[in-house]
Amino acid sequence: MKQSSDAPAPPESTHGSRAASTRIAPVYLIPLLAALQQDGFDSDRLFHGLGLTAGDLAVPGLTVSPDEANTVVRRALRLLDAPDLGLSLGIQTRITERGAMALGLLAAATLGDAIALALRFPQSAGYLLAVHEERGQGLHRMVAEPTPGNVDIAPFLVDIMFAGTVRLRRQVTESNYAPVSVELVRARPANAAAYERHFACPVRFGCSRNVLTSQLSGFDFALPMANTMAYRLSRQLLERELERTGSPSVLGLAVERAIRRALPLTAAPADLASALNLSERSLRRKLAQEGLSIRSLLDQARKARALELMSGARRSLTEVALQTGFSDVRAFSRAFKRWTGKPPSTLRGAAPAALAVQAPAGDD
Repeated sequence: MKQSSDAPAPPESTHGSRAASTRIAPVYLIPLLAALQQDGFDSDRLFHGLGLTAGDLAVPGLTVSPDEANTVVRRALRLLDAPDLGLSLGIQTRITERGAMALGLLAAATLGDAIALALRFPQSAGYLLAVHEERGQGLHRMVAEPTPGNVDIAPFLVDIMFAGTVRLRRQVTESNYAPVSVELVRARPANAAAYERHFACPVRFGCSRNVLTSQLSGFDFALPMANTMAYRLSRQLLERELERTGSPSVLGLAVERAIRRALPLTAAPADLASALNLSERSLRRKLAQEGLSIRSLLDQARKARALELMSGARRSLTEVALQTGFSDVRAFSRAFKRWTGKPPSTLRGAAPAALAVQAPAGDD
């Protein structure tokens, strides 16, 4: 592959290097699903065998594993067969689709603070690529690299990420923000002019790295909707998302999601196994090999749902207990104290950060 004729200068510093997170927000799956539905495709084909449904993507706080996300992207790209899909979906990015991250991006004091927030919480930003920043010679470089599991779909992932990033920066600054340059590893597409129209800067193809370069001086740009309290709240919510990792295994994630869909009822183990095309015996054995059990995953699902309910509109403890599958408030209170170290009566309506408190593992 051709190398860039304008290789980047050696960086003075490099920050935030990290691979794709264990669990990520389905940021790039949602527009893919919408595109498929618009074209009349059956969305079930995207999620077959994953223990994931189209409806799950609308659940607040849902996370998926990188393997699941890569599989969905790969299937969608085969169905849609549109070489410029990443660019077109990135151009349509709306900040309101980014949850707690959106609040922080809008409320940050400067553009630099907003950019740092996304790099600080890559799992909430939905990054499926390994992303890091480099600073030097007055320039900021956002470098995106594929992981071993998604090299084949990297052109789409880079396109949607870079195009979406520029779109978000224009939305938070309410300006015609443009980077200095864009370098892409992918081969030059037939519609290369569309890339330059969107990025409003030189775009080079066939480069050695995927790099979005900006002027560091622009990072001091004061954002028009800056708000200290809203920014702090966003940070609390994002920290909570980071801590609430649950099961890191693909199978564990699938079972936990199926359990949450059944709440307040308790899903039968046989039904969980059937949904994953497994026998109940095989499901239990595979979970045991990963140090998991249906009982522990039920506990995690109930905890996640309870914290979600208690951080929203004010509800009675009886309502929260019943919606999370407990027979009465007393049983719920015992479980909640085990999860957080405090009784639910002291944390109801508390700030998200307080609800994220973890108690030492162990039963009552």
